[in-house]
Amino acid sequence: MDQHAATTNPHTGLRETWNDFYGVPLVHQKSLGMLRFNGQATAVHTAPIGSGLTLDFYAHLKRSDELIVTFPGAARPGKNIYPLFARVATFRAMKSPAFMAFADPTIPMDPDGELLLAWFLGGPGFDPLDSILKAVRKAQGKTGAEHVVFVGGSGGGFPALRLSALVPGSMAYLHEGTTSIARALPVQSERYFSKIWPGWDPVKLISAFPERFDMVRHYRRRPLENFVYFAQSEDDSRFRESHYGPFKDAMGVKEDAGVSKSGSRHFALYKGEVKGHGKVTPKEFRHHFGNAMQAWRKWRESR
Repeated sequence: MDQHAATTNPHTGLRETWNDFYGVPLVHQKSLGMLRFNGQATAVHTAPIGSGLTLDFYAHLKRSDELIVTFPGAARPGKNIYPLFARVATFRAMKSPAFMAFADPTIPMDPDGELLLAWFLGGPGFDPLDSILKAVRKAQGKTGAEHVVFVGGSGGGFPALRLSALVPGSMAYLHEGTTSIARALPVQSERYFSKIWPGWDPVKLISAFPERFDMVRHYRRRPLENFVYFAQSEDDSRFRESHYGPFKDAMGVKEDAGVSKSGSRHFALYKGEVKGHGKVTPKEFRHHFGNAMQAWRKWRESR
């Protein structure tokens, strides 16, 4: 008998197949409103969210006071695999008791399959943030986690900032993250808008909806009750100048690195072991993520 054949979980009544890449069950959820996590502590989940789209995520959900949620950056050209998750191996190795990794449901909206990055922005009439928050809240109920950290590097930093802004007390952890769609690589932003918002003016969209497309303006416009830790390699000049710098300045930190007056915005500029963007080593990630967790916990205690 094939151990990877489709089965029905007796605890949940849900159909389960197998994810070969991660070596865990693939749970076919019936809907977001009926998410069941009591069948598998570790699994990839897929849930229908309407219009033929699904919300896909990896979840390892054991008891914990803190839940880690990750978002991927761009897929590599020629390797546009969906669903694409981020930092699963990292948090597996760190033995984190509770973490989730989401794929961007915007990507399958491109019928040509050419979209490599969409920053979890959705399109006309669809924003995936609501669906992600529902899944996160359900996972918090399963794990008992009162605190959530949203993690993203490069393009994944943008949804981390967006989601954290909606969850008071949460942390957005960015490693060389995107903060403004207008400052993203033109080839990436132009492809996204042409595929997902055909006929719309990208400049007008970005200007009209900063809470969706521009985290520099969004965070500057109103006080947000979350914590941000932004790690940036000094040799990644494009992201340092286009994303790290403008966001840091908007938070009132004029030095190359430092902490905002509120104590809730931390900026770490460091000399990377490898030059360029997206060259963060495992050691560098663990170091800065550890510093971020310590600073976040201290900030939570002081509130």
